[in-house]
Amino acid sequence: MKTVSLILCLLIFIATLPIALAETPEILIEVNPNLELFAIVYILAFNGSDPFIIAPQSYISDVLAYFDSYRDHPAVYLMRETIPKDLPHYIRDYSINGFAAKLTSTPYLGNMSENDPILSEFYRALVSFAKESNFMEFYEAHRGEYEKVLEPAKRALTSELFQEFEEFFGYQYKTFHIALSYSLRIHPGSRVIGEVVYYFGYVAFMPGQYAEIFYLSLATHEYSHTFINPLVSKYLAEFSELEYYLQEVRGEIAYATYDKHFDTNYVYLSENLVEALTNYLLLSFKHELVHDLPKYFVLRDHTIGYYLVGDLMGEFKIFESSKKTSETFEDYIPRLIEHMKEWATPENVSDYFEKRVPPSGFRLFDRGYLEGKIIIVYGTKNPDPSGVEYDKESAFMLKELMEGDDIWRLYNGKPKITVKAENELNEEDLKQNLVLIGGPTANGIVQNLTTLPLKFVFNGSWILEKNVTNFETFTSFAIEKEVYTELKERNKIIHGYPLGVVEVIRNPWNEENLLAIIAGVDRYSTRRLAKDFTAYPCSYGIESGNYMEVGFYVPSG
Repeated sequence: MKTVSLILCLLIFIATLPIALAETPEILIEVNPNLELFAIVYILAFNGSDPFIIAPQSYISDVLAYFDSYRDHPAVYLMRETIPKDLPHYIRDYSINGFAAKLTSTPYLGNMSENDPILSEFYRALVSFAKESNFMEFYEAHRGEYEKVLEPAKRALTSELFQEFEEFFGYQYKTFHIALSYSLRIHPGSRVIGEVVYYFGYVAFMPGQYAEIFYLSLATHEYSHTFINPLVSKYLAEFSELEYYLQEVRGEIAYATYDKHFDTNYVYLSENLVEALTNYLLLSFKHELVHDLPKYFVLRDHTIGYYLVGDLMGEFKIFESSKKTSETFEDYIPRLIEHMKEWATPENVSDYFEKRVPPSGFRLFDRGYLEGKIIIVYGTKNPDPSGVEYDKESAFMLKELMEGDDIWRLYNGKPKITVKAENELNEEDLKQNLVLIGGPTANGIVQNLTTLPLKFVFNGSWILEKNVTNFETFTSFAIEKEVYTELKERNKIIHGYPLGVVEVIRNPWNEENLLAIIAGVDRYSTRRLAKDFTAYPCSYGIESGNYMEVGFYVPSG
């Protein structure tokens, strides 16, 4: 009897392992009925108005009309009670994510019994709602909309990319089940059940190529987690010697307090490795679709705290170029850990961080949150008083926009944002996190900043010149027709109309803080840029007519 039990246990264990066959996974893509059921109850709970609701207004109206008689259903009440609106945004985000993780791999709730003992009260209420409201009738009536928005996903998520995981890790899963919500912004995630990888998230209401890239990058990211996370877990004791990388970012970026990806060394290193692998694979095997966007993603990742991604991407390249026939990435882990110990030590990790994390709008907002204050400064140098008044109005407009910025949903509060004229600043004000409105002819502070990475120069007409000599790194991308292209010409001169730049640098009066400049070729160009200013995860952005450019830089020294 004992032998039979052991054999049975062994068979069950083997059944939970991914298949080690030279095959690609079957890819299933759907608007998942359980996720959409959850989303529709959510829409009813908050009357169609909530930051997580993403469906078109026409669809929301259909939901409110079709399910009108179920607004007082227990499931709706429990939804409001379980995810109340007064919870911080980041807590609601992860709460929705937690429900999605379970719902994705659960059989359709409408086919289950309300008396099923394994279901909680909330899930039993969802079962009841699905049956009483005839949810599937609504779902089938909108299937055409679901299929249309999934078309870019089906074009982008082809099998050849996922075949590369077999080459890297020596095994493969049988099925990759992509389950999305049409209505609700569900924080993407993944889980493995037996031979099936479930990826859950939300659909992309974006132009064609952007939607394809969205689906491709997120699906590759989540699929990567199912290979990377077990390795980090298996070698967690060895990786624990590298925890100083996490401690550094937690000490520098306030946002890390509220994002679970920064909670533990296991989660943080896994996320860095997954981002590195995702961008490496996309750049290597999907370049015709993504072009240089993965290079941009790497620097964006650095900006928001995942500052190991670039070097880890290099490690995947080293592994692939040197691997033997039967070697897998697990065999490379000891070598990887040794390399990571060489990149930085606990004593110099802050230098490593500073050389890889560019100044950015995101860092300015984050630092402003930490310090509790951001000052917007309009110039008084313009000889035309109406120009000064116009920039003052732009500054107060920007204050209102910054106070309402979505970024603060990721924090527990927001800083005090004030507006001052440049001649009202005192010595202490200059040390704060600043946003300067106007170019060198309008703002005297901007005029006196002589080492800006991008500056206006008058040469018969106003042009923008780059100064790359004082920077450790300076990487630029042109954006044209949804395509990101890395620029090889570092000293490109930019002209045209409307012409403007948003750039972020270390505050020269206090290098712990940041300083942003919003400068147009005239007051109208400045306001146009101010209207779009937010927590950009990049160092600068340029607009010149139809030309757009973004980039990243790290100062020398």
